Amino acid sequence: MSTTDTEKHVSSRGCLKSRRSRIIAGLIVLIVILAAVIPPVVVTTLRKKHNNSMGPKSKVFVPLYVYPAPGAWSPLEDVISTHPDVNFTVVINPGNGPGPNSLPDANYTREIPKLASHANVRLLGYVHTTYAQRNISLVQKDIETYAAWPTNSSNPDLAVRGIFFDETPQAYSAHSLAYLQNMTDLVRGLKGLGSDPFVVHNPGAIPDSRYLSSADSTVVFEETYNTFEARSGANLFTAIPDSNRSQLCAVIHSVPDTVEGSKLRELVKEARKVADELFITHLSINYYASFGNQWSEFVDLMAA
Repeated sequence: MSTTDTEKHVSSRGCLKSRRSRIIAGLIVLIVILAAVIPPVVVTTLRKKHNNSMGPKSKVFVPLYVYPAPGAWSPLEDVISTHPDVNFTVVINPGNGPGPNSLPDANYTREIPKLASHANVRLLGYVHTTYAQRNISLVQKDIETYAAWPTNSSNPDLAVRGIFFDETPQAYSAHSLAYLQNMTDLVRGLKGLGSDPFVVHNPGAIPDSRYLSSADSTVVFEETYNTFEARSGANLFTAIPDSNRSQLCAVIHSVPDTVEGSKLRELVKEARKVADELFITHLSINYYASFGNQWSEFVDLMAA
């Protein structure tokens, strides 16, 4: 190798070393930048996921006072089928109770088994108590009529799995508590209502907490959206002593049409924090006799 070639080789080696130094320096700078940038990005992503969480799941509570003409229950049946991971508590009311006969009419006997066939549906029969003043033998007769449906129809799917007691008292009295407890004991002792019948009370407002133990769930709010907001939303439920979320149900109706999208999401999220069963509708009249335009959106949010 000549002197000139050697000089060229040394010069070339120097250039390579210089390039390597610059590459290494660049990688170090890149690593420093990534170390500084990645953690905030990860934290931000985790924070977004946390903020988007809807909190604990709740059951969809449905006061189904819709007469089951062909297709009338389809909006309910559709969301039940498309949301198998959402549980539904559905109250049926053939005639201000089970009706005067041993079985409901043909439309009910056709549609009830369809709902009962879904594993994520619990059907309840409607019974009113007139604030624990209705003749107790009439209340008992209604309960026993529901319990006899599977036998009288020879169809085990024509059945309810509990009772929804409407118009239960808010103010405490020993008479009212004994009245409600006797009815709950009757429900739980009847085989025709299933192995684990569910009992719901509906005072429509926060009752004396001594009533809570005589039901599995209590409707502690049945009012308009504006009333819900005026009473500081879900904060009003914190005023119920000796209670927990699993005992509470909320019904919010007359929600303005403008409460949709992210606003509806926040409403559902807020109510889910404190109520294990929830019904929200934008309808302001006959809100239990039909399904509103945002019905599917509400159920979608309950699935989130």
